[in-house]
Amino acid sequence: MAALAWLYYDSVLAVPFLLPLLIVWHREWEQSRMEKEKEQFRMQFREWILLLSSSLTAGYSVENAFGQSLRELRLMFPGGGAMLEALQEMVLRAENNQRPEQLLKDLAEKHPLEEVESFVEVFCTARTSGGSLNTIIRQTAGQMAQVMDTRREIRTFLAAKVYEQRIMMVMPAGVLFYIRMGSGEFVEALYHNLSGVLIMTVCLIVYAGACVMGRRMVQFEV
Repeated sequence: MAALAWLYYDSVLAVPFLLPLLIVWHREWEQSRMEKEKEQFRMQFREWILLLSSSLTAGYSVENAFGQSLRELRLMFPGGGAMLEALQEMVLRAENNQRPEQLLKDLAEKHPLEEVESFVEVFCTARTSGGSLNTIIRQTAGQMAQVMDTRREIRTFLAAKVYEQRIMMVMPAGVLFYIRMGSGEFVEALYHNLSGVLIMTVCLIVYAGACVMGRRMVQFEV
């Protein structure tokens, strides 16, 4: 904030007036972090249902398959993750004789992703009707793999655009910094007077709006 205050107003006294920009930046950063966590959860969830299917095929009961799949998932993701934490809680509750259907419903309620909700709905239906859990789990994992592959292809396609967008975000401030350091007299009239403050404020608002809009343009949801 101090750097922006110096760059646009040549005064650190402008820092309090720039706090709304900090709020916007934090909101965008928080949204980006949540998207990354969701993507990690989807990936771990997909791997988990494959491990669950393997455990069921090996003859484990559903409750014991939860524990076995947890041990194997920890080996695959030693860094942890939300899915690992949720699965650990499910295993502890399963040891206290809570039904797998209820455990999965609670998982879907805590992590309301389409993939999780669809799997839980089909799983509970299969348990009630006596359907083949292995077949259902493998089909669900296959569908999730297709969606994740589509996301990966789109992300690869947009990677260059994202890189360009980040460069364009830096360019206006970079150009202004270059002018101030190299030929400060050209922009001197924009500082320490009312008209200059108004012009710089409008430029800063447009700049911030363009940054937010540019970021939204390279976001997607499959």
